Amino acid sequence: MVFPVLILDAPNRPLLHTEIEQCLAYGLDITLNLHYFADPGSIKIHYAGRIRFVDINGHDTPALISAVVTAGGYSVIKTRLNIPLGAALINAAASPDLGSPLQAIAQAGVGVNHIDLHAAAERGVTVLNTPGSNATAVAEYVLAQTLFLSRDLNLYNAKTQQGQWSKGLLAPALQIAELTLGLVGSGRIAQAVAHKAQALGMKVIVTGAERFTPSVAASLGLQWRATLGELLDEADVVSIHTPLTALTKGLFDSTAFSRMKPGSILINTARGGIVDEGQLALFMKRFPGHIKGVAIDTFAKEKDQFDSPLTGVANAILTPHIAGNTRTAIIQASTQIVEQIQAFRQSMLQG
Repeated sequence: MVFPVLILDAPNRPLLHTEIEQCLAYGLDITLNLHYFADPGSIKIHYAGRIRFVDINGHDTPALISAVVTAGGYSVIKTRLNIPLGAALINAAASPDLGSPLQAIAQAGVGVNHIDLHAAAERGVTVLNTPGSNATAVAEYVLAQTLFLSRDLNLYNAKTQQGQWSKGLLAPALQIAELTLGLVGSGRIAQAVAHKAQALGMKVIVTGAERFTPSVAASLGLQWRATLGELLDEADVVSIHTPLTALTKGLFDSTAFSRMKPGSILINTARGGIVDEGQLALFMKRFPGHIKGVAIDTFAKEKDQFDSPLTGVANAILTPHIAGNTRTAIIQASTQIVEQIQAFRQSMLQG
């Protein structure tokens, strides 16, 4: 059974070779998109005769649709960089008129809000992802930012870089074991953060999905809170680990910021849109110090469209969606998603 797979945005070398060789070992019929590589020529030479190649800007939906249709379709489109895969693409790629209609979208990562899940469901397209593959990486990022901001290292660095000896400028910071960490969300990443925070002596409280009951929290050594408001009343550090949905969009607005403890820290490694960046920027300017600092890794507008009201705001640490971007996390996501593609293929053969 021919099972063509389009790798839309593969990792760079040497991780690329690991992914391609794993795909070939499973006998997958691979087409690699070269658009995002700085040196596509050497890749073509290396894999000549073993895989096919295309050059498509994945963010150009009409061009992507045209390429998919021209190729006769792909059973799987594999992605990792949150390229939008909307209804127009899914409908065209899943057309029964194609030789290989789309059967699955494989996301090497956790979030799938860039995929039109409704369109996928209507077309019978399975959506695969790799929950937990970057949990350790994100947890390390959260703790790094917690340490950085709680010790005022951003401020001390700025003053010292300006040639000022600023010791004594601020009140001595609390040690990390004196802080309470509040987790908004209760999935694998949140639990990884909790585990590492507990190892440092932090008290960890959590509010999450309905299935995350007080007894489940207690079994993990965590303290359950019924509402976001209760958590905000108590947490010194608030870390967001919930999907972006209609219910969580704009969840952190001026009302939530006002309820946070004076001198608390906010960290978002989940999805842009959960935190209202405009309201946060305005709040931090109007009430300096109420929020001691923020670390924001995901934004409503990212990549080429990146623009945030938080740029230039004091005590705001902004990073370009790299919390889960470690070598190990990328390898794990790549390995897991290829294994899922192969398992999906086997299920199709058996079904």
